[in-house]
Amino acid sequence: MSRFALKLRHTHFEFADLKTLLAKASPLRSGDQLAGIAAANMQERVAAQMILADVPLQTFLDEPLLAPEVDEVTRLILESHDAAAFAPIANFCVGQLRDWLLRYETTTETLSALAWGLTPEMVAAVSKIMGNQDLILVARKCRVVTSFRDTIGLPNRLSVRLQPNHPTDNPRGIAASILDGLLMGCGDAVIGINPASDSVAAIETLVHMMAEIIESYAIPTQSCVLAHVTTQIKAIERGVPIDLVFQSVAGTEAANKSFGINLRVLEEACDAARSLGRGTVGNNVMYFETGQGSCLSANAHFGIDQQTLEARAYAVARRFEPLLVNTVVGFIGPEYLYDGKQIIRAGLEDHFCGKMLGVPMGCDICYTNHAEADQDDMDNLLLLLGAAGCNFIMGIPGADDIMLGYQSTSFHDVHFLRQTLGLKPAPEFESWLENAGVSNAKGELQPLQKSLSSFAANGSKSLPLPTSSTRSSTQSAAGENVPSEIETQTELSTLLRAHTTARLALPRAGGSLGTPERLDFHMAHANARDAVHWPFNRENLIEQMQARSWPVLSLWSDAPDRAAYLQRPDWGRRLAPRSRAELEEWQTSQTSGFPTDVIETKASNANTFREDAFQASKSQRESLASDIINCDIVIVVTDGLSALAVERNALRVLDALVPMLRARNWKLGPMVVVANGRVALQDEIGDVLRARMSLILIGERPGLGTPDSLGAYLVFNPRESNTDANRNCVSNIRDEGLPPQLAAEKLLYLMTESFARGLSGVDLKDETPALEL
Repeated sequence: MSRFALKLRHTHFEFADLKTLLAKASPLRSGDQLAGIAAANMQERVAAQMILADVPLQTFLDEPLLAPEVDEVTRLILESHDAAAFAPIANFCVGQLRDWLLRYETTTETLSALAWGLTPEMVAAVSKIMGNQDLILVARKCRVVTSFRDTIGLPNRLSVRLQPNHPTDNPRGIAASILDGLLMGCGDAVIGINPASDSVAAIETLVHMMAEIIESYAIPTQSCVLAHVTTQIKAIERGVPIDLVFQSVAGTEAANKSFGINLRVLEEACDAARSLGRGTVGNNVMYFETGQGSCLSANAHFGIDQQTLEARAYAVARRFEPLLVNTVVGFIGPEYLYDGKQIIRAGLEDHFCGKMLGVPMGCDICYTNHAEADQDDMDNLLLLLGAAGCNFIMGIPGADDIMLGYQSTSFHDVHFLRQTLGLKPAPEFESWLENAGVSNAKGELQPLQKSLSSFAANGSKSLPLPTSSTRSSTQSAAGENVPSEIETQTELSTLLRAHTTARLALPRAGGSLGTPERLDFHMAHANARDAVHWPFNRENLIEQMQARSWPVLSLWSDAPDRAAYLQRPDWGRRLAPRSRAELEEWQTSQTSGFPTDVIETKASNANTFREDAFQASKSQRESLASDIINCDIVIVVTDGLSALAVERNALRVLDALVPMLRARNWKLGPMVVVANGRVALQDEIGDVLRARMSLILIGERPGLGTPDSLGAYLVFNPRESNTDANRNCVSNIRDEGLPPQLAAEKLLYLMTESFARGLSGVDLKDETPALEL
């Protein structure tokens, strides 16, 4: 009999090992169901929690969930464990730890001293037997204070990451969002841009722009461009003035490998950033993001539940003493956190576990438009995390990220939370806001006209204020003409929105959103939800391809319908058995004229190419490639999360790209049109067709203003064992983003470089100049 067993009056429960027990004890979430490790029902879940409560904490040290010999994250956890810090609770079981954490006598100082004595598995375990109020109460007692140009994490303070993303990294559009966020009191955690491109040139442009803004207006904050860590290292080597280095991290070595990173690379990046010495009040230089489901998404979870793996990611983060760690809680999708209830619970768990481990936790309180969640769910989590003492949250124009296509918290939400709970920005930033005229001594936002004028007067560079020779005015008490606030707001909106479609300069009711703008948001959300279910008219697409004399194969993924597709990403990543057979039959037909021994030789050489291409010289690659049975490039088109994006943009990309590919004498395989596909499907198709490269065009998830955004992913040497680290992405392909013609040119550049160097993914950098659109 297992040690992990419980006999009740009518039922017996038994769990094979600690890993299984932790998974069964987890509160319900769709990711664990997807992995096949969740409790079968509520009774089994509670039974597992009852058994878990009696497990000694020492067990988590004695029985690692992953062997340290094969996982560097486990080695890090065990080697960094502080036995002296652990000693006061060494004889506790999980249930005793919960009770001890909730005691009055367990103070902030006590928890700070304990942090390095805990392992991620211990804090994940205790969180599973805690209620939401427990998670809030204990997390509130934890304090993790960090600093760079200001101090983050002090009591009764709430900082904000100002996230001014733009679908083409347009500097003016980003600058407009930065200005709007600053005028709403946001940006003290970091001004952080998710770049649409991994181009070093684009990153350099954005870093210099933010450095100039921060310096010109003497803003006590820091900047970050959230490119891949290897790209940021290259930028530092070029002398780019980077403040914080970013990277997404996960809880297993294999998952981090799928991101194209390991602990050595992170250490190199941390050392490089620290060497610049750009901090003024501290030198915490790293910014990490995490999210439940990342290991499962990378097929690197090893049967461990997603919440425990998330806690293990915090062990990776704390090794590098980061300024910020952000759980992007609802970003990945409903296949991992299905609805608002699961997102809320996960956000509270993540915040609790990170704080217990001594990590400066923030939260991107967010959801995607194909999840069963809405802004009311996010309002609830926002208030709960504010009560729990969260270090920072997101500030996004109108709560709508126009580049990433998801919903988060807005500048107005930040002001609501500070108002409601009496929270203030970081002290240095608070003083700057008051001196700049953005807010008064009470933290109230000043009238827009006053804050604009004062803000401009405090900078070393002039601010492009809106002007109008025909605007009306109201009479001040002194009898002089003063523009009314709503007219100034309208003019500012016109000025800023000339450069971006972000929801900028929205009218305020106090610090909250005006009624028309609030209702407009809800209508846009409804439209985005509908776009997820837009029917894929693939018959029309195939007809148009055939009219261009392109050979076409029509296939299906293993997801039988839309509902299954949204819940089972693994089904969307592989072909249905019948479609797989059709593809193999087509492939066989292409070699029917060859003698059997020639086919076998070519197949053997093709496999050799696929195994040896990364090590081969250029001449060897060319020789190997000549024996590929079918083609240089296979192009796959699938609806993804937006059939509308494919309908509007896929053929426009192909009409520009295909002639350029043929001009280089690259042999194209058939166009493969697939319903309900995911990105990784391109590897199976390219593998079967023995293609040197596979390109997939896929509908990206709809945002509020971006229901038709197309993504393109290319991979050299497509194999079913590939990970996201092997792929290059060109995103936001649409008229209001990256126009299809320019997208085709960027893809051609990446394909050319990929063939020349025999690789793709994180090792292939986009060296094209920053786009001027």
